[in-house]
Amino acid sequence: MHDWALLSLLFDWEGAHLTLTLRNRSSDIVSLTVDGVVRLMVPKQSEWGRSGMVNEFTGPTRQLDGTEKLQIEMQSGDVIEITAGSFSFP
Repeated sequence: MHDWALLSLLFDWEGAHLTLTLRNRSSDIVSLTVDGVVRLMVPKQSEWGRSGMVNEFTGPTRQLDGTEKLQIEMQSGDVIEITAGSFSFP
């Protein structure tokens, strides 16, 4: 998912559901869906400069409490961190 563009994040607070909309290298719009979100960190400090492109995905990795954790490093240097029950990748 390197060089995919992150277009939006839509978080349904009540339902603990997150949808990330991305554009892949073929310019197709795809969605990553996340259910049972318990933690969502979305910094926007752009330490490496402004960019909406993904550098790398790490995970999801199983946590001791049974949830899974995904980290999305943006080319801006920001790391989006999601801890949830399940992830559905495009």
